[in-house]
Amino acid sequence: MSLTDSRFAPVEEMIHGVLVSDPYRWLEDRSLPETEEWIREQQRHCDAYFAECKELPAIRERVRKYLDIEVVDQPSKVGDRYFYRRRARGQEQGCIYVRDAITGIERLLVDPSAEGPFVSVGIYRISRDGSLLAYERKHGGEDKKSINIVDVEAGATLTNRIERGYARGFIFTTDNRGFYYCQESSADAEEHTIRLHFFYESVANQVVFRAARSRGSRLILAADFVHLGAIWVHEVDGEMLEDFWMAKQADPLTWHLVFANKKLPFSPILKDGGLFAVSYENAPNGKFVELNEDGEEICTIVPDQGTMIRQFAVKGNHVSIISFDGLRFSVRCWSLQGEELPRIGLPEVGTVRLLSDFGDRSSLFLSYESFTRPMEIFEYVPASCALTVWYERPSDQAFTSVKVRRATYPSVDGTNIPITLVGHHVPSKPEQPTPVIMTSYGGFGVPSTPQFSVLVALLLGCGVLFALPHIRGGGDFGKAWHDAGRRRNKQTSFDDFLGAAEWLCQEGITAPLQLGIFGGSNSGLLVGAAMTKRPDLFRAVLCIAPLLDMVRYEYFDQAMKWREEYGSCESVVDFQALHAYSPYHRVQENTKYPAVLFVVGDKDDRCNSLHVRKMAARLLEISAPTNTVLVDYCDERGHSPVLPLSFRIDALARRIAFLCRELNLPFPTGERHETTCA
Repeated sequence: MSLTDSRFAPVEEMIHGVLVSDPYRWLEDRSLPETEEWIREQQRHCDAYFAECKELPAIRERVRKYLDIEVVDQPSKVGDRYFYRRRARGQEQGCIYVRDAITGIERLLVDPSAEGPFVSVGIYRISRDGSLLAYERKHGGEDKKSINIVDVEAGATLTNRIERGYARGFIFTTDNRGFYYCQESSADAEEHTIRLHFFYESVANQVVFRAARSRGSRLILAADFVHLGAIWVHEVDGEMLEDFWMAKQADPLTWHLVFANKKLPFSPILKDGGLFAVSYENAPNGKFVELNEDGEEICTIVPDQGTMIRQFAVKGNHVSIISFDGLRFSVRCWSLQGEELPRIGLPEVGTVRLLSDFGDRSSLFLSYESFTRPMEIFEYVPASCALTVWYERPSDQAFTSVKVRRATYPSVDGTNIPITLVGHHVPSKPEQPTPVIMTSYGGFGVPSTPQFSVLVALLLGCGVLFALPHIRGGGDFGKAWHDAGRRRNKQTSFDDFLGAAEWLCQEGITAPLQLGIFGGSNSGLLVGAAMTKRPDLFRAVLCIAPLLDMVRYEYFDQAMKWREEYGSCESVVDFQALHAYSPYHRVQENTKYPAVLFVVGDKDDRCNSLHVRKMAARLLEISAPTNTVLVDYCDERGHSPVLPLSFRIDALARRIAFLCRELNLPFPTGERHETTCA
């Protein structure tokens, strides 16, 4: 790289009267040979760091015992057959199967192994009679996918397919002659479309609906086997709004507008010929309503229950709703006439989810997990209110010797923030500081709830305490909690997180040299902002697939659609907030930052890898003594967690080794499983 080449000169821009410096703008261009060489140099440095860790092979074997197990997911039931994805021990990727519910006979439908370890598949849709199955195919961790069709009876993949793109909805026609779909295959297209594809007819592919494409807009196909729905999300005066059209499958060229310019969030669903939605009109936690075809509310089936609606599903004459009050989940059921039915009896202290289900009316599938129990899958039959375990992971994956403690601490503005502490020993008055690893999310209204983590499980066995503050920006306590840490209030999320670190140190639970933080995606932004705001509070930072240049984040890949969450630099007020906390712009000379391991890859089309390239280069450049800066870069890694098993084992082993080394922990290499049930 020539120092006189203008391509590599720092860029300075005047934005809303503020001079903004961008010294590594050239690293945004992935096609430059110099960018490629920079990446390879960082990977060589990263490999050398881990080559010095003699315990890494043993850590890898410990990780393998947790990850190389049979995993079953994506269940649906159609008639007397179950459809699901299963990855057996030793397999790199999962395969799609069908199993007879009466005989138990299983048949393999899709096996991606012949295409190489980086190709993954997943169930996308099933026809109403179960004779056809659409599956998504991805290469690496990108969000783009192609859609293929399998004849279930013959076990053969048809030649009909949807080419690689961003999938926005799919349904088979009622007569199985074809399918409707919405797929964004080119960012340069002038319009969004919904298309009808016939399998065996001369006019194979026709547009049945069009919507204008504008900056940040998207079109989503919502459908059942009676109606088609088109949800067009677009921006008006800086706010994202939603229009909704409907048509009958029998007449797919005749659409009528149901409502226009509806404020988000609003979630219309078509089911068995009815139109339903979660509405927040005079219902801050959400109410479940039925609408007519003109978008008018017919009735409120489930009124606001005082806790935030997280998910819902309609099965026949039943609606099941998962709500969360900041501490516990509940799964409650109503008839579509508004009569409350018996609750679904899953444990409340843990995380409960409704699984994506493309089956018939007969069954509903839910998952449950906690800090101490890996995910289990349950089948619920609304007609009989019967709940059964459908799949559970091997029993030795759970552990019982862990304690969970809930506390609160004051944030900068005096708000009390809950925090959950997990460990083998969680004393209220510690005798001496303990190593702590901490994470949170704090964005998009997503609550921080109990989940099973192999990384956490293995580090708990090293004597670590795990801390999970329930910061604002998340959805732990409803929409107001989200709004308090969203857009121009985003700094509140970071203040809450830093307040947790300060409280842990003030209480004597830990000390800065024993405190590590980790996070990915929005949580990667969180730990990046924390380390640049208060580098003195932390010893180690694990930052996975983050956004870090918040002045330019919205110009790359799909990030435009997050302007409701983060704001836009086109707005003066938004820019002031974004620039004030943007981690890339907050790196200062003569400052010693914590050791940091960035994890990123080229297939990430949500949080572009340029964020890590620029941030790491800036940290490596500063003249003050700086701790370790590592970039673990994989060409195939993306935002979707679909890398092959062997790659996931190696990646997780590296993350654990990094945290153990930097926090001066004993490496989890022994044969004795401290966290495992006897």
